[in-house]
Amino acid sequence: MLTTLSILLNAAKQEKKAVGAFNVYNLETILAVVEAANRLKSPVILSFGEGYFTHAPVEIIASIVKEICTPLDIQVALHLDHAKELKSIARAIRAGFTSVMYDGSALPLSENIQKTKYIVEYAHAVGVSVEGELGYMNNEDGTCEEGLDLEKGYTRVQDAAAYVNGTGIDALAVAVGNAHGIYKGTPTLDFARLDEIARAATVPIVLHGCSGIPDDYIKKAVSLGVAKINVNTEISTGAVMAAREFLAKNTEKGLRFETLLMDARHTMSATVERFIKLLS
Repeated sequence: MLTTLSILLNAAKQEKKAVGAFNVYNLETILAVVEAANRLKSPVILSFGEGYFTHAPVEIIASIVKEICTPLDIQVALHLDHAKELKSIARAIRAGFTSVMYDGSALPLSENIQKTKYIVEYAHAVGVSVEGELGYMNNEDGTCEEGLDLEKGYTRVQDAAAYVNGTGIDALAVAVGNAHGIYKGTPTLDFARLDEIARAATVPIVLHGCSGIPDDYIKKAVSLGVAKINVNTEISTGAVMAAREFLAKNTEKGLRFETLLMDARHTMSATVERFIKLLS
């Protein structure tokens, strides 16, 4: 069944657990995530980014998810990831998304609070949850804008309290050493800062960029108040690697495309299952 991000994360926070949010781009990725969650009877979050609108219409993604997930016994939130435009948020809500993320993290704090508050009022009026973000996260493809530095963009504790209180958001995404894309080495998370933020904020904390973060780091982050982890890169790169290996082994001319897709789907589902087990 479909539910809101707020319901999933508040329950997880009470139980000192986290729910996995996995990026989906098409039917195969949706099936891969849902099949893993359903096997483990676990709640799950399907994240579809504003940046994917050019790959698949958000209305089609919403229709597929509703058709697949409505009859299920597990709870599923359909979440719009990293939206910077109100028109994208409005479009996702009209299509049936149960949660949206407004990413105003590049804005000055006062402007971010003002715009996020507007989004919260807009979304809450129709029962949709809102995730906000504070601190600098690099681009979703792993690149950084010139002159910007991850460490200098860490979320500040005092800003977190002001942002949560000033906006009414349901969940707060933070920057404490986590990053999008492939890490160049072992990531270093500022756990002391994360602990202070979780104590200052009254809402569940979200950690983006969890592909490549060691399992024990993720568990420690959850113990400190993280209730949602985002996983994208490991799903995407895993599927690409699986496709490459499959094509290298199967060179016959009559190879069927749907066979390739099924193989990649199984690989993605196994990755999702590993993360769900880590969080349970």
